[in-house]
Amino acid sequence: MIIHIIKLSILLLIISVHSMMALADSKSNNFINVTYEKPKSKKEKAILTDLNKEKVSELVAEVLEEIFKTIDKKPLALVYGDEDGPSYDSRKKSIYIPYDFIQEIKQRFIDVKYSNSGISLNDAVMDVVMHTILHEVAHALIDRYELPVVGKEEDAADSLATMLLIEYFEDGQEVVLTAADLFDLESEDVKEFAEEDFWDEHSLDVQRYYRTVCYVYGSDPKKYADIKKDAKFSDDRADLCIDEYEQAYFSWMKLLKPLLKAQKGDNK
Repeated sequence: MIIHIIKLSILLLIISVHSMMALADSKSNNFINVTYEKPKSKKEKAILTDLNKEKVSELVAEVLEEIFKTIDKKPLALVYGDEDGPSYDSRKKSIYIPYDFIQEIKQRFIDVKYSNSGISLNDAVMDVVMHTILHEVAHALIDRYELPVVGKEEDAADSLATMLLIEYFEDGQEVVLTAADLFDLESEDVKEFAEEDFWDEHSLDVQRYYRTVCYVYGSDPKKYADIKKDAKFSDDRADLCIDEYEQAYFSWMKLLKPLLKAQKGDNK
């Protein structure tokens, strides 16, 4: 009997040590608990190094903690590793972002020499990561607080992520534009549309691109006047972008009011 107990204790110790070794690092605040799983390749190690250096996840967590009251009784989990994603798991209340996804973003920007646009490769990748985190946080808020959504939830998540970046993050509009550029690049993968492209839970990448740049233009038409020309918006469409962003802003502020520590809308 004693031998069995000893064996069981050793087994539990091994499992505990293995679990600890599987995690490279873990950081948290009252809103998000960020966990970095141990990388399994040189490329994943490089991604982890970049994430730790730029601290984009910690920045997002810090800003969200300043904006929102604590979610329920414990923070959201944000896990980087090899899970499928990016995704939000409503059962585990966890956001998953694979290292492979970040590597794919990096490769796309390398392939088109995106750094020639004046934005460094690393900054571009981290911009997309930031937008992705907030997109999944939007899903979490919708789930945990049963926020009403009319239309596709994926569109709503894009809308909220974009609005939060524009309103609460330094240079948030520039971050959003980089994320929009990725949508544009992804849209180029489609040579011919299939039926599933139209019934998918996500809007088409090209639609996500135009809607996103439309929000940025609508948030500050004078500063981002070039968007109207580059996107070839008509005068009527450009004016509608202004209306759409204002509508999205005030709609989200009304829905989120019970969750916010302070109502930013008073300054608008």
